[in-house]
Amino acid sequence: MFSMLSLSVIALIVGALSIPFAFFALNGGGVFLSLIFALGGLVLGALGILRDPERSGLALVGIACSVLGLIIAIICFAASGCAICQMQAALRSIL
Repeated sequence: MFSMLSLSVIALIVGALSIPFAFFALNGGGVFLSLIFALGGLVLGALGILRDPERSGLALVGIACSVLGLIIAIICFAASGCAICQMQAALRSIL
């Protein structure tokens, strides 16, 4: 299977998957799943550039998607943390 797909193509796929999975960070615990895809895309993209220079453009796009997914995951995790803190403060004021 790896002979048909180079690391650059796999990095592109994993990097592209890191973007929608980054929104799972809004749940708080889903940040780990998005981090796995983002970091996996970064590593595979770097290996793809080193091992397959003809498809380095695909690897660069995979790295860019992974970085974007990582940024979105951090923003969503921070936003969910603020929302959780506000919810806990509201519950404490009620109780």
